[in-house]
Amino acid sequence: MKRLFILYISVALLLLGLAACSSNAEIDEDNLDAAYASSEDELGEEKGIYIDEENNTVKVYATVNGKYLSEPTRHGLNWVEGNYGDEAVFKSYSNPLSFYEALETIGGEPATAKGEDSDDGFEETEEGKVIQGDPVNVTISWEGAEKEYDVNEVMVDSTGREIAYRYGGNYDNAKENMTGCFMCFDSCPVGVISNSAHHVGTFDDGEAEFHGNPDILPEDGEPVVVTYSFDK
Repeated sequence: MKRLFILYISVALLLLGLAACSSNAEIDEDNLDAAYASSEDELGEEKGIYIDEENNTVKVYATVNGKYLSEPTRHGLNWVEGNYGDEAVFKSYSNPLSFYEALETIGGEPATAKGEDSDDGFEETEEGKVIQGDPVNVTISWEGAEKEYDVNEVMVDSTGREIAYRYGGNYDNAKENMTGCFMCFDSCPVGVISNSAHHVGTFDDGEAEFHGNPDILPEDGEPVVVTYSFDK
């Protein structure tokens, strides 16, 4: 019981810290589809998400943040207008609520849907709280790439564990905290997807470090397309 209490407190403190950050960004929830491109060719900063319903994939336009090809971060992909917009390996130009809706459109089931308590979206383990929700396949491509890379080929985890993304959802927390988080490198109560291979607080507690792979990813500012799918 004591361990359970401590784990819930750790999530609460994380959310409190996130809420303390301020952002002037606003998201029009009545117009989330404004972020959606009509084709992959239209993907760009203005229309940063493409829902390919025929192939059940979501594609997100992003650019490389060269700083985190060497320095550690807990953020894989963030919206540039969010509180942590410049703290991820990849920068997105569309908001995370549109991303949440896009993943639902292709059949994803989040651990925490709209109106639900994010505490219920985790499993208790010996290490700590681990995000649940549908497993998410993540690949990355760019012009001139030798192939479409699995996320584990382009990201570095200091522990050697493979990234295992889950569709945490967290719509309400994403809206309230405005961190801009699409995908996080450890389990997170705010990111739309996060890594179930690491419990909540892994990065902040210094248990692991993450960064992009400079030997594979293109240089700072170069555009990439991040593709998401579910095994359904």
